[in-house]
Amino acid sequence: MRVLSIYLIILAFLSLNPWLHPASSLAIGNIAWDKIDHAIAYCFLSLLLMSAYRYNKPLWVVTFMVLLICPLLGVLFEYCQLWFTSTRQFSSSDAIANVFGAVLGVILFWCYLFLTVPKETYK
Repeated sequence: MRVLSIYLIILAFLSLNPWLHPASSLAIGNIAWDKIDHAIAYCFLSLLLMSAYRYNKPLWVVTFMVLLICPLLGVLFEYCQLWFTSTRQFSSSDAIANVFGAVLGVILFWCYLFLTVPKETYK
């Protein structure tokens, strides 16, 4: 839980820091590095949330909550860039990368469960 709190603080700092300007050079095809960074950040956030709450509630509830919270948090941070900084702005493509990363994290978590955890332990 402490790691999750620290990660959320770091994510908020990186999202709202007016001095950081992500590089926009292309990495894969037409996808820029900053979109990959967004997807990785929210993939890791959803993995942390899934692992932090998997024992507290049934996994389908945790999955639903993570798929709701992570994208909303990503969109909220994008709007906060627009409202609270003068050098950063809202980007719908960043928000889409955030959603993609959150969904990817949930998929990776479920793949991990299916491959490593006995089926009887799923709730």
